[in-house]
Amino acid sequence: MAMFYYCFDFDYGSNLQPVITHYCPDQVPALASARFHVGAAGFLLLHNFSASAAVVKEFILPVHSDVLVLTFVPESGSSAFINAIELVSAPEELVGDIGTLVTRDGTDRTKGLSSQVYETLYRINVAGRKVTPFNDTLWRTWVNDERFLVKTESSNSKVWSFGGRIAYPKDSRLMSREVAPDNVYNSARSVSSQGKVTWGFPVPASSRYLVRMHFCDIVSKALNGLYFDIYVNGQLAVKDFDISSATGFFLAYPYYIDFVVDVEDKGTLKLAIGGSKNSRSDEVSGILNAVEIMRMNKTSGGIDGDFAVALDMEHVASKGIGEFARSLLCGFIFAGLLLILLMLVVRLRTELRNNGAAWSWHPMDSGDGKLARAYQLVSTKTDY
Repeated sequence: MAMFYYCFDFDYGSNLQPVITHYCPDQVPALASARFHVGAAGFLLLHNFSASAAVVKEFILPVHSDVLVLTFVPESGSSAFINAIELVSAPEELVGDIGTLVTRDGTDRTKGLSSQVYETLYRINVAGRKVTPFNDTLWRTWVNDERFLVKTESSNSKVWSFGGRIAYPKDSRLMSREVAPDNVYNSARSVSSQGKVTWGFPVPASSRYLVRMHFCDIVSKALNGLYFDIYVNGQLAVKDFDISSATGFFLAYPYYIDFVVDVEDKGTLKLAIGGSKNSRSDEVSGILNAVEIMRMNKTSGGIDGDFAVALDMEHVASKGIGEFARSLLCGFIFAGLLLILLMLVVRLRTELRNNGAAWSWHPMDSGDGKLARAYQLVSTKTDY
């Protein structure tokens, strides 16, 4: 069976207490302190989770069956709740299988990314306005990067905007508007040949992350003039990145690189672009258009690791199958009753014909001198 990716949000309400009060006033204190686990498709997505304030959790995961079962398991003596669920089918190429692993020892190629589960933490439109779900092909939200800039290292950055058309590669499954919309590629932040621009993102420590950096050369007037360095979590990930060669020697063509990196103690993930001496322009020597940061599953059990949580997925699935079987049985019973009723009607009409009665209609005088059409049962004699 083909692999499908689903992106779904857990929405815990924009204003928790009024929402809960409206539906269940006596449960507000319990829900505000509720702790529970959430599982789906064999993965533990949330462990010992608490939602005392409004929060949205977004996950991307592969689904190999026709049914996606979400399981909520409350902690002992607690409860579990949900306000809304969004389920969006995404193209398989949204998450590629190969990425670049960045460590202190350097970089290496890593595989198996398409079989992981991801929690989206940040989706950044660099130097651009907020992109809402109404302007995104997969209903995503992209926010501006200003508050994530490290000011001491980014004072020499410059903002660019592009009014032309973003040219996506033809017959390419890897780059499309489903990966990212035009609105995140028509803006960029640049750095000069002697400068460096750094962004800092607070993240949970002791976790692995997929960092997708989007590039689209909307600033160059000619090819082969833009070279720059890419840093991931303080490590040099790409030296003298040649964006012209990466895009097949086209301007305004989107391109992205997937990096995999571990964050251990600091709880902050830093990304940066630095100028290169190979660039032909002193004004622009590096650009960045957008960033996505997704937390990866730490083990085969889930994002938070392996825990002894009885999600009982098989029980839920069997329960769903049982309910389906009962519904199917009810449908057969209803169809049988309908068939019996139809047979009774046919038999009644047959008996009426045998007794000399038939159905017909004739125009009737309405009684006020005007002719009106009406339906009338007329008993007639039939000769054989």
